[in-house]
Amino acid sequence: MLMMGICSLGQIHSQDTLSVEREQQFTYYWYAAEQAFEEERYDEALVLYDFCHQLNPSDGMTLYQLGRLYEALEQEERAMESYKLAFSLSPRDLWQSYFSMLLELRTPEGYSEALRVLEEAERHNSTDKDLLSRLVWMYMSNQDWKNALITQDKIDHLQGYDVYSAINRYRIYAQWGKNKKAIEAIDTYLEQDPSNIQLLLFRLQLMEQMGARTADLYALYEKILAIDPYQLLVLNNYAYHLATHGGDLKRAERMSERTIREEPNNPVYLDTYGWILYLQGQRSLALFYLHRAAQYADDETRAVIEEHIRIVEQK
Repeated sequence: MLMMGICSLGQIHSQDTLSVEREQQFTYYWYAAEQAFEEERYDEALVLYDFCHQLNPSDGMTLYQLGRLYEALEQEERAMESYKLAFSLSPRDLWQSYFSMLLELRTPEGYSEALRVLEEAERHNSTDKDLLSRLVWMYMSNQDWKNALITQDKIDHLQGYDVYSAINRYRIYAQWGKNKKAIEAIDTYLEQDPSNIQLLLFRLQLMEQMGARTADLYALYEKILAIDPYQLLVLNNYAYHLATHGGDLKRAERMSERTIREEPNNPVYLDTYGWILYLQGQRSLALFYLHRAAQYADDETRAVIEEHIRIVEQK
């Protein structure tokens, strides 16, 4: 996780008043340390940054650089402690490295502290969209849907309701189990961009999960395929729905055939094609495709395919 360079962070130094002499010493040691670090003379850089820290203990940027050095030296615990101190001195700007190291711990305590870091940083800078986006993600990871939405409201206030707003709200509401709200979030953006394939696919996924009316599903299938006739998953699902709900089997076969031409080893598409052939009375050919589907399937998918094979073989 070595972060190269400091220019992207800017010169975030403490504004504490130093005497002219100490300020000159600090500046001299700082740039000498920076050069040593860039040239990978880490031991020398460590001594020089330590001098800077002694001259100005409240300078967060020095502690940040010490954290980078400790990472380069593979001293992770000391790096973490330096990043933590840097964050405590400059929570507005020096939160990212501490936050990242906390996530890398992959422990409940690490995630909890990472959330605290983001919340503290946000209190000092509520207009940082990257910070707010990470905060939304952390709230979602904790299933704190209400705070995730509150934070997304802040993002939308800064940049307007765009496609990312719609996607974030869709994910929050869908994981919360509020599918109707998720669809409303998508529809709000589709009013601006009715041909957005990604959001139309999200909408379709929710409608399929909710068991939407056949007519509504078919209308959305048709809309997506009119925009992109090679949306293979849509072709597959549409074909399977037609076949299992008394629809046009010939049309279902043509759509399904297109999917296996594009992905001849996809077990889901092969299973759909085999089942459609069976429903048309082509038992032998159906078994050929169903057995081929089982050959490429994972354990979960294979269970469904084997049930189809059992039914066909019993006839």
